[in-house]
Amino acid sequence: MNVNEQFCYWERPKLRVLSDRQREKIFHSALEVLERTGAKLYSPQAINLIRQAGAEVIDDHLVKIPSGVVENAVASAGKREVLADRTGKRTIILEGDNIYFGPGSDNPTTIDLESGSRRTSVLKDVERAARLGDALPNIDFLMSFALASDVAPKAADACHFEAMIANSTKPITATAPNLEGLKTIYEIACVVSGGEARFRQNPFFILYEQPHSPLKHADHSLDKLIFCTEKGIPVLYASTPSIGAASPVTLGGSFVLNMAEYLTALVLVQQVKKGATLVFSGGPTTLDMRTTVYSYSAPETMLSLCVRKELGEYLGIPVFNAGGFSDSQVPDQQATLECATSLIYPAMAGGNLIHDVGYLASGMTSSLEMLTICDEQIAQIKRFLRSFAIDKESLAVDLIDEVGPEGDFLASDLTLKRFKEEIWFPTIIDRSIHERWVDAGSTTLRDRAREKAQDLLLHHKPQCLPDDVGKEVRKIVKKYQESRA
Repeated sequence: MNVNEQFCYWERPKLRVLSDRQREKIFHSALEVLERTGAKLYSPQAINLIRQAGAEVIDDHLVKIPSGVVENAVASAGKREVLADRTGKRTIILEGDNIYFGPGSDNPTTIDLESGSRRTSVLKDVERAARLGDALPNIDFLMSFALASDVAPKAADACHFEAMIANSTKPITATAPNLEGLKTIYEIACVVSGGEARFRQNPFFILYEQPHSPLKHADHSLDKLIFCTEKGIPVLYASTPSIGAASPVTLGGSFVLNMAEYLTALVLVQQVKKGATLVFSGGPTTLDMRTTVYSYSAPETMLSLCVRKELGEYLGIPVFNAGGFSDSQVPDQQATLECATSLIYPAMAGGNLIHDVGYLASGMTSSLEMLTICDEQIAQIKRFLRSFAIDKESLAVDLIDEVGPEGDFLASDLTLKRFKEEIWFPTIIDRSIHERWVDAGSTTLRDRAREKAQDLLLHHKPQCLPDDVGKEVRKIVKKYQESRA
């Protein structure tokens, strides 16, 4: 056998915006900010830890961090993170260019799947989004996708978490407004996992946390970072400064600020536990100066989606990114265009954990129809990123010679063997001729997405929690609700 003839060559398509020198310049500028300007920390415990790491504490809150301290933290930080599903199966490996997709959280309004009208979100919407996300093959993790208005606001985080784990086995990105809420979610996760040791070995949720730009880190944020690091809870730190408002109006300056805020948290985390991973997250957001509304789909935001990954890659740390969102108020042509655009950029860049899929109205409204449409778009993108191999069978020189001029390949063994893997087939995108489309009801993409979502919600049965576990979780959540009333 000629080894060279069997050699398979494959390369993933990749999008890149910055040069190595540009990434280095942003990083070094962030080091200058932390040395010269510093950051304000409002947790006494965090200030004490960061002082021990080598930072200079100027007053009760302001700290300045030497470049060497930051560089040591980057060098010692974990370079990958793994999430399991609810059953303990490790399904998400955050490293390299691995990409995973999921919705966002805490939308105050929802596009009702049955009526198509916009209304206030309720806990049932979290349950339905989790069940639909469990059924959709290209949704890899969950977030609440709604902010339940029918539960006590101070207890919503635990109620959201219970709704998600009861309706899906997929990994979760969770939010918690305070340390008590995080502790309750952790208690639930340990019950579901079968104890703290089993959760630590195969954690199935990651905490979303963020600072307040510019350069302010609240006590609740820092205390949660410390708790997560001590307990082995994966955590991401999402600095999202709005350009021209909470950061310089230039993207370069915004990314310097973004990097400085993240690096502050990284130094703290490494002081708590050397080798811990803190997922790099966030990036500049675009403030529309005419409306003062954050534009999810602005071209500056699209650039940010790519650069976030490139800076995380420079640090060697996995990235929490975003995509699949729109500024449109409803699942229309604008929404489909903007969702597709915002999915392809971070996917091409290799951004690891891509959230906010299905967001509408600049992150204020969730739509199960849009989530279903995006699932189809993600399938297309995954096929594109899979590209194609170059090997003896794929090049098909012998087959071309066998068929010859004016022949056809429809009945060839290669076509029968590989057409399903070579050619992607949609589920709701229509490819029929006009007459068949009319005969089928002249439906739009939104019509077909609604029908698919309704069918999945009706027939998909997620794996239930064991009865004793479900009862224990309910007891924990009820106790938390009563304490927060």
